[in-house]
Amino acid sequence: MVSFMTLLALSASALASPVLQTRQMEIPENWTWHVSGWSAGCARGGCYYNFNVSVPTVEGQILGAKAYCSGDENGYYREDFSNYFENCRILEGVNNGISAKFSSRENSTSGSPEDIVLSFELAAYEPTGRPAYNFTGSHKAIYNQFIAPEQEFDVTPTEVSTIA
Repeated sequence: MVSFMTLLALSASALASPVLQTRQMEIPENWTWHVSGWSAGCARGGCYYNFNVSVPTVEGQILGAKAYCSGDENGYYREDFSNYFENCRILEGVNNGISAKFSSRENSTSGSPEDIVLSFELAAYEPTGRPAYNFTGSHKAIYNQFIAPEQEFDVTPTEVSTIA
């Protein structure tokens, strides 16, 4: 038989420990991000890019944003040639962030990075308890600086993860 005091202690400890619920968000159907003004090139110290990106609003789920991204192959001088995301400058939209990076190359003589990788961070929303999410997508990098006009293309997110 369980005593009243034991039940009281168990119920108090259950109330004191929060229940964490992580809801996985799906990538919205037909959600594409538009890249415009894409310009990229390579020099002795690695490759570089600049462009604008528009992430559209998904009604009732995601507030969109527009940003200007500019960066370089920041992993060029590292042993593993892995690049890291650089924050883009938000031009329109609030709370959500956009960042970009080149994919990694195998070594310093293997041409140039194959892809540009974009990340959109959907900020957490405290009133509903929704956590922050990170959406990621990529597109083949086009090296057009000095030889072709600025490019436009769409990026479709392929991964989504919860940000702790």
